[in-house]
Amino acid sequence: MIDIISINRQFLIMAREVANSKSGEIITGLPRPVLDRLATLSLDQIEAIAQGVGVSLITFRLSEAELTRLTALQEGQRAAYSLAVVASEGR
Repeated sequence: MIDIISINRQFLIMAREVANSKSGEIITGLPRPVLDRLATLSLDQIEAIAQGVGVSLITFRLSEAELTRLTALQEGQRAAYSLAVVASEGR
């Protein structure tokens, strides 16, 4: 089982890698200022954050209704629907 430290570490590294892309905000759900700051962090700094926060840094971005709709869609439609929902929220 993956622990919260590993999940946070992987998320922060992924966010740092996409921080300078145009789609970084949509991919991660993080605001531009946070992505800009993550882009400057070293792996040691990311590791310290991952180990020190004690809570998940990932949040679920779909409402209950959106999740219900997502589960009703066919597999090929899920990614497009999720992207449309997230993009429509101005992320």
